[in-house]
Amino acid sequence: MSVSIRPAWRSATVRPRMAARSWREADPATGHIVCLRLTGRLCGGTGQALLDAVGDRVLAAVPPPCAVVLDLSDTLAADDGARAALLSLRALLADGHTCLRLVLPEGEARAALCSNGAASVIGIDALHTSVRAAILAAHAALPGPALVTPALRAVLSQPPELVLPSRDDGNRGPFGPYRG
Repeated sequence: MSVSIRPAWRSATVRPRMAARSWREADPATGHIVCLRLTGRLCGGTGQALLDAVGDRVLAAVPPPCAVVLDLSDTLAADDGARAALLSLRALLADGHTCLRLVLPEGEARAALCSNGAASVIGIDALHTSVRAAILAAHAALPGPALVTPALRAVLSQPPELVLPSRDDGNRGPFGPYRG
């Protein structure tokens, strides 16, 4: 009969470390992940407005977010202007140490975005087919244990905030050309 006895020094050092962790440290605040949905299509004309809208929302977040999930479900295809806007948005967020996660459920939009090397810059792991998958991936990338807590369940159950970038066509307004 063999008896296994753990050394006392090992169990004594492990317990305080485990007891020192609280659920607050393992539970990120809901403000760490900002989830936005673009209303309308992303194209070259709406690129700068998207940068401004997302930049304003990220600056308004307290604490600063670790990740931004951008739902592009209404974007069926990505042109050169859309790719340039997303690359600029990624660079803007990366300067603030914020990760960008994109939701593109349509296969054609994903393929169009991946052309010309944009996916390698944004990161293939940053492209998701659902908002839920993007939020869970952003949460898993945060430091610490990736526990599903009540705060994370609340984030998953909320719809994304709507972002309506205005189209910048020079002299055109939302209802046609400006007169005057």
